[in-house]
Amino acid sequence: MKWPKYATVGPKTGECNICGLHGNLTEDHIPPKGAIRVTQMEMRHLIEVLSAPGSLSKGRLSQNGVKFRTICPRCNNKLLGRCYDPELIQFTKSVGTLLKSSLKLPPRINVNLVPQKVLRAVIGHMLAFGLGRPASGPFEEAMAKYFLDNTKALPPDINLYYWIYLHQAQVIVRDAALTNLRVKEPVIFKLLKFFPLAFFATWKEPLGYNFQFETLSKFSGRPLNASSSTVIDLRFIPNIHWPEAPSKDTVVLYGADAMWANGYEHSWQQR
Repeated sequence: MKWPKYATVGPKTGECNICGLHGNLTEDHIPPKGAIRVTQMEMRHLIEVLSAPGSLSKGRLSQNGVKFRTICPRCNNKLLGRCYDPELIQFTKSVGTLLKSSLKLPPRINVNLVPQKVLRAVIGHMLAFGLGRPASGPFEEAMAKYFLDNTKALPPDINLYYWIYLHQAQVIVRDAALTNLRVKEPVIFKLLKFFPLAFFATWKEPLGYNFQFETLSKFSGRPLNASSSTVIDLRFIPNIHWPEAPSKDTVVLYGADAMWANGYEHSWQQR
């Protein structure tokens, strides 16, 4: 099957994926520059990678990291670039430095962060993925309102989990549903994975799902600029394709925007 190649440069004007206002559009790097070493990336639809890993067709190349022209200058530069991204970059760099050190690490490590800004950075980049896709539906509209109003608490229907991710490939999923066959009702999710962390956002998790990961949602009511400490758990690290790959217990369905990208290098080495 021939898979469509990702378009990354849409029209110069249009509706912002986050705030919905019509005007000039700018390119958003996902993840932000500074969080990774930006190089040429090759992008493919995630289903192609999961279904035919040994016979991949040539993907779309991006010369300067994964980026999409989808959001307005205010959402990109003033909110993400100046306010929220620096905290996400600092958080991921702190975790990466620990993982690359020669020290023998304990199974649980405390790392400092500014959680409300990290939450908004992750949510902003999840919404920026995909051309011509202003936030729509209850999940995305709740995310956008939280991102745009820095006095709001994270809505209780949203959980944002995170875990260690020790791989160079990036994964970005705008809309997907995972069904545990024993629960039957699906959980709707969005996903952003890049070394050294994966972020997994869910909406109104049905009873029966019990994801055993640390969550940034525990900081939902903290002030915008408040610093805190969170746990990096090294005891349980999922395989490279969780949760995007189906298993004997799960079925996963995707929308059009589910991307796998590879190309940059990091200096982490398995110890």
